Amino acid sequence: MGYEIYFTILINLIFSLYINYVVTIPYMDEEFHLDQMQHYLDSDFAYWNPKLTTPPMLYFLNYPFIILLSKMGFNILTSCRLINTFIYPTITFLVLSKSFQNMQKALLFSILPTIYFYNFLFYTDTLSITLLSLSFQLLQSKYYFISSIFSLCSVMSRQTNILWIVYICIKDYLDQNQTKLQFKDPRLSILFHINALFNMIFRDVKIIVKNYKYHISILILFIGFIYKNGGIVLGDKDNHNLVFHAAQIMYFLPVLFIYFPINWDTLLQYTQLSIKRLLLSRNAKFTYLIILIICLQIVHYWTHIHPFILSDNRHYVFYIWRKILSKDFYRYGLCFIYALIIVILSRILIIRKEQTFQLILLFIFTTLSLIFSPLIEPRYFSIPLLFFYYHCQFAEQTLKKQITVFTLINCIIIYVFCEVQFSCDFPQCRFMF
Repeated sequence: MGYEIYFTILINLIFSLYINYVVTIPYMDEEFHLDQMQHYLDSDFAYWNPKLTTPPMLYFLNYPFIILLSKMGFNILTSCRLINTFIYPTITFLVLSKSFQNMQKALLFSILPTIYFYNFLFYTDTLSITLLSLSFQLLQSKYYFISSIFSLCSVMSRQTNILWIVYICIKDYLDQNQTKLQFKDPRLSILFHINALFNMIFRDVKIIVKNYKYHISILILFIGFIYKNGGIVLGDKDNHNLVFHAAQIMYFLPVLFIYFPINWDTLLQYTQLSIKRLLLSRNAKFTYLIILIICLQIVHYWTHIHPFILSDNRHYVFYIWRKILSKDFYRYGLCFIYALIIVILSRILIIRKEQTFQLILLFIFTTLSLIFSPLIEPRYFSIPLLFFYYHCQFAEQTLKKQITVFTLINCIIIYVFCEVQFSCDFPQCRFMF
């Protein structure tokens, strides 16, 4: 293992001590999670906190660890945070090291700023990613039944993971049949690729059912759950109803562009190349114009403004919305950048000859996972980024630079969270994603 891994372990320990020393009472959603955990520890399994939207897998899995840590003198809040900080991320890192076949790329994802901060609080996101990563790796290793168990646990930690369970099954099937979907021209239309996929699926339906019957059962159970529950969330339904919020994809694009693990000099070269092509090529201008019109339509018709974005000034998104996205000049002006990012990333992937079909599929599932979320939450971008990282190969030196930059960003985020407080209508007011 490289020095970056040992340094990250040290940083995690320092951040954990720092946050637990400064923030001694539950912060934001920790209050609801901790209340539920305490009732489970008291053997009150019939209780459900009405503010919780996700299933109880987090509390079931934490239960034995908290019992053990309590005997060592840790209180329940610190115990829950320590589990999130050290146990689940460590498992994720080890699993991704095998999935990526690259420890540095696994480390890069482990310190991704959109998710790293939540490792130090008692939230569901860290466990959700751990279980999904396990399910994915086991599926890749052909342990279908064991993978389905972790898939079920993953969905029981965060419902939207059901989409990613479907995705990893389709991806596994494609990996087994990739030679049948390799076309000479990587720029073939999306419809062409989708048509080829469906034809192959209809031909292999018996094989698919045989291999993925347990995962299909989970999907059927989930559909039954939605019907019985009257929706996807468990509690606080008034604030978490599904809405069509296609603008989420526009918000994801800059994050993907910034976090894309490629040398920034190379990224600048691709940007210059794309702009030059736009200026010189009539076809490129026409393509960009079509993409721009689509982006403008999405932002105009399918932007959802959740009350939390307007009222909760503890999140960075509150200020991004108030200062930038709420103003028409910036909201629509950014569409020119969104369209350019699409052109640049497409250019990168075509030139680098990444798996076009796989990336189209990934973008479809990324879209489905984001466009029905009413809230703008950067942490929801983490799982799509995980699979984008999986598909793309990058130089070791680039990964080292990205690890350094991500570490600096995380240091700033955690320092601001711990040291900058302000007055508001809540018990504690600190800045966070």
